[in-house]
Amino acid sequence: MKGVFGGNFDPVHIGHLIPAIDAINILNLEKVLLIPAWISPFKEDIETTSFKHRLEMLRLAIEGKPFFEVLDIEGRRKGISYTYDTLKELREREGDVCLLIGEDQAEGFNRWRRWREIVKMVDVYVLRRKRTPKDYLPCLRPLRSRVIETSSTDIREAIRNGELLDYYIPDRVLLYIKEHGLYRQIK
Repeated sequence: MKGVFGGNFDPVHIGHLIPAIDAINILNLEKVLLIPAWISPFKEDIETTSFKHRLEMLRLAIEGKPFFEVLDIEGRRKGISYTYDTLKELREREGDVCLLIGEDQAEGFNRWRRWREIVKMVDVYVLRRKRTPKDYLPCLRPLRSRVIETSSTDIREAIRNGELLDYYIPDRVLLYIKEHGLYRQIK
């Protein structure tokens, strides 16, 4: 079985990758499919880096790692990226999959489009983000992944402040960000 892990990945960092590796080990997954959103339904009004850059940073982050695969399924579909639509397409193509989400996403899962149908379609596992667990719907399965307390927001702020980010972001992604001058102008 493969795990499906989507999000903005703006930019991808260890807080995404290490819990995804934990999911592979704990659930004995074949691999994790990383899927950047074209437009997140909960971040429609938030400026994000172009899909092209976010997709390329994910590809650079996982290069040489056969247990990860990046899919541009939501970029090809365009529009608002609804997890239900993505899972439906992936199940037809990949067979049995499970969904991996962060605790921050789990807290508002009942606001997701067609969430009841999602939990009937696939098992949904929650990757830990904070040391203090939050309450969420009982249909969501907590996964004892490692806690990595960082976020893309933290990373973007650190870039704007000129802070060192070695080990927070894969080296090739950090180089890409520098080469393309990403996150310097985002407020």
